[in-house]
Amino acid sequence: MAQIDWKEFNDYFKYFDKEITIEVINIYINEYDERIRTLEKNIEEKDFVNLAFNAHSLKSVISNYMAPSVYSLSQSLVDLAKKDDIQHIPETFEELKKASKELLYELIGYLHKR
Repeated sequence: MAQIDWKEFNDYFKYFDKEITIEVINIYINEYDERIRTLEKNIEEKDFVNLAFNAHSLKSVISNYMAPSVYSLSQSLVDLAKKDDIQHIPETFEELKKASKELLYELIGYLHKR
């Protein structure tokens, strides 16, 4: 399933130089593993304050790529962390992890086509 709304993506990035677009995409690619590990650690430690902060940070980065389902899952994780909802956090995180990995692969594929 495609995570990126390619029409919106292309409409947004058409005003950017190719190098800027590549740089914005590389931010997500280069930071992906560390961001996921940090969220996992926050969940393991039940550190809901940092989980909310780090999920919000991820959501901010994701907003650049016109990926509404990944964005929505990030926001859900923020909301759950703010409520200390340990019952639903793991499931939402797993969904976010899967969707954000798909986004990662889509962005890598985009760069390889350039």
